Amino acid sequence: MFSWIRQKFGPVVLTGIVAAIGLVFVLSDFLAPRADRGVGNGAGDAGSVNGESISQSEFTNELARRTESLKQMTGGKLTEEQLKMFRIREGVFNQLVQRKLVLQDCRKSGIVPSDEEVRAKIQELPYFQKDGKFDLVTYRSLLTNNRLNPGKFEDMIRDDLTMQKWTDGVRARVQVSSDEVQREFRISNDKRNLKFVVLDLEAGRKGVEVPAGELDAFLKDSAKVARVKARFEQDRQTKFKGKSFESVQREIARDLIAGEKIEEARKVNQTVADQVAALLGSAPDAKVNALLKPYGVSVKTSGLLTSDQASMAGVADPKPILLDAFAEKSPITTSSGGKAKKYDGAASVVVAVVFEVKKPEMSKFAGESAKLEQQIRTRKERELEEQWIQGLKEKAKIKMNSDLVNGPAGDTDVG
Repeated sequence: MFSWIRQKFGPVVLTGIVAAIGLVFVLSDFLAPRADRGVGNGAGDAGSVNGESISQSEFTNELARRTESLKQMTGGKLTEEQLKMFRIREGVFNQLVQRKLVLQDCRKSGIVPSDEEVRAKIQELPYFQKDGKFDLVTYRSLLTNNRLNPGKFEDMIRDDLTMQKWTDGVRARVQVSSDEVQREFRISNDKRNLKFVVLDLEAGRKGVEVPAGELDAFLKDSAKVARVKARFEQDRQTKFKGKSFESVQREIARDLIAGEKIEEARKVNQTVADQVAALLGSAPDAKVNALLKPYGVSVKTSGLLTSDQASMAGVADPKPILLDAFAEKSPITTSSGGKAKKYDGAASVVVAVVFEVKKPEMSKFAGESAKLEQQIRTRKERELEEQWIQGLKEKAKIKMNSDLVNGPAGDTDVG
């Protein structure tokens, strides 16, 4: 989590923020909330972690800083709906909870900077220097102007240095072997391009036969005709634009009837999928698309994918397809004697075949190894941080004041 925060919003440590946005803003809008650190969960607090409060000012100021960062990323626009949609407030609260948990764990473990380290860090800050040296008068003046006393400010610096020590400790635990780097290179450069067809229930319904007699009987039922009229009104400005109800009522009725014949739609999909599997990868795409036209679908290409690819357009679960695509003796790769195959899902049938294979070029490994090593290291650091924090959460007592964080709802136990 903290690796992600650092990547998106900059370093956690005070000195990085100071250098980026200036001391006065930091002291008033970022660091000041931490001066309210206390024990308990008062009515005005955003919540508490093991009895240590997350103050209202700590939460609201961090929320303001997060939203300002997001505005910069989105071109200055961020609506209230977007804050709710992306659960920004909850994310800010969780970030503060995680920080509290780490700080508490570090104090318990004795991973806390000494007074000498704190003083040394403060004296390094250029905003407190005069003629290249730390100036006590300047230091006290800036703190006074920002309504802080030296003791509180030193606590803030101590917390940031503690977080840095924790981060450094995580990094020190992560090791990356040359075998891991080479494996990463092979995986990220071993790719497949697939042709595939997705036959969902909507496609299958188009192939369901509705006898004329059944259609006539449907349209004699006033309640069912009302459904037809409702569908017409719903689509009259799009699908049925410029058409009269009388001219399309049988078409609408047919779709409604077919929509209820789910098993028949599935049978249609199986039949069509068998026909597609016999052609895909061996016949021109135009021929396959001609077969598929009545069902409103067509052949798609995936683009070059790796074995750990998470998605394919319109495919609910691509894992079985990718397992076959990257198997040592792939049953769906045409260049090695494979052919198109059906994959049954709960709501669709997919037919897929590999038509392009791109193998790793080991001659490029040396040029990419450093970058890949850093990618692996960053991923491992993130995973270790998340595991560590999750372990702390499982043992912690966390309370959230949802009236403040998410709106009127009262205090809520969240951990």
